[in-house]
Amino acid sequence: MKIQEVSQKTGMKKRTIHFYIKEDLLTPSINKENGYYDFHEEDIQQLILISKFRNAGFPISTIRSIMKEPATASYYLSHYLSTLRKQKEYLEKTIESINYVINTLPLQIHLDTLYQAMLKAQIPAAVNKEELRSTPKDSSVLNRYLWSPFIPDDLQNDFQEFLWAKINLLVSESDNTDYETLSRYLDSLQPKELEELYKGQRIHFAYVVSLDDKGCHSYVETLKQSISQNLKKPQLVNHWKRNYHSFYLPSMRIYDSSKEQSIISQISPFFAKYRENIHKVCTYLYEDLQNQDTALLEQMYHILGDFLDLECCHHAALEAFSSLRLEK
Repeated sequence: MKIQEVSQKTGMKKRTIHFYIKEDLLTPSINKENGYYDFHEEDIQQLILISKFRNAGFPISTIRSIMKEPATASYYLSHYLSTLRKQKEYLEKTIESINYVINTLPLQIHLDTLYQAMLKAQIPAAVNKEELRSTPKDSSVLNRYLWSPFIPDDLQNDFQEFLWAKINLLVSESDNTDYETLSRYLDSLQPKELEELYKGQRIHFAYVVSLDDKGCHSYVETLKQSISQNLKKPQLVNHWKRNYHSFYLPSMRIYDSSKEQSIISQISPFFAKYRENIHKVCTYLYEDLQNQDTALLEQMYHILGDFLDLECCHHAALEAFSSLRLEK
């Protein structure tokens, strides 16, 4: 389908479609014979989806992140809804105040009467960007980030629905500060960073689940090599230390919570297999470092210092540090 047909079918101008392509929101195939874009029905759907997000006021960077990693959609939608609600509250108060001024002013308006009316109207201060970004903990959004990679596309029965609701209730009522800490960290990320985090998480979980016992042992050797290499990279070490208490440690403690793990395991055999394999890998790795590669373990403690605690979280810090990669 040519761009002219797409324009007629969607009602979008050709320059708008070209703009979306240029901004990497859409990647239609190219006809090798004439070099023109060749659009398909999937491209049409994506164009309409993009336009819906644009109509709602989403920035290009956020839409790009959603189109590349749809799992981020619930995060962005929830935070945007919170922003809109704050803006709505501000607008409603402002409308009420302006109405008060209009109904209070005399026919002959002077600056002093206008001044008095505006003072009594109590027009609210404009909402600043920090207030818009500060959102309350949303258990459903945080749980989607933490657990959705393990959950089937659709919950299959009422019992699974009940368990998912139980997880959300558990988090919303929890006084565990790790949830708040992790929420603040996610809020601080740029769209590209959040997209990469979701994507890396999904790929990593799938890989660990695919391992058999031999694969777990091979993965241990890979992790030891990565640890050795990463310890020699100051940029990675600094990244780890900078984000250890705000992201890595709270994430590891949450994933190691027996209560949440037990519930998710009942919903998802995929998670049960991941938990089995990751504990196996981390145990093998820790034993190797204690019994064979003691020099590497000592080097980790020397370089990372207080930013390493292998006695908690089933030594998951070993795998987390070994998985660090430099940004390209």
